[in-house]
Amino acid sequence: MHRSRAHIIGALAALAGFGATGCYGYYQPMTPNLTGHQLQLSITDSGAVFLAPQVGFGIEAVDGRLVADTASRYVIAVSGIRHRDRLESDWKGESVYIQHIFVSTIMERRFSRARTMLFAAATAIAMVSVKHAFGGAGGATAPGGSPGGGGPR
Repeated sequence: MHRSRAHIIGALAALAGFGATGCYGYYQPMTPNLTGHQLQLSITDSGAVFLAPQVGFGIEAVDGRLVADTASRYVIAVSGIRHRDRLESDWKGESVYIQHIFVSTIMERRFSRARTMLFAAATAIAMVSVKHAFGGAGGATAPGGSPGGGGPR
């Protein structure tokens, strides 16, 4: 039983460490110059057809860092693609050129204080619950044993 408690506490500690890095969300851009920012570009239907040879069929959104923004197109170092069937695929920063007319919405990835606080509160509640469920002052682990020993040596 002691071992399972250690596993649960380890899992919660890992979860807390994950949450400590923060939670992010996509929001309306706050500045006009987004070069270097992490973005999510929602792609129009015609854009999905046009971009299919580069990124695959049926895409809905492209995530990545904006490398350049010219008068007619964006250059994105792609970190991920979301398809219309909600499947996602990871990329490793390959550059993709996307014409402005193929983008319906631009969202900026930013730190979410509210999401992070919610995650931290949920983690704290989970850790307290585990402590109460599996914690205690210790004692005998065998039925009929007495805390503090007293058995054969």
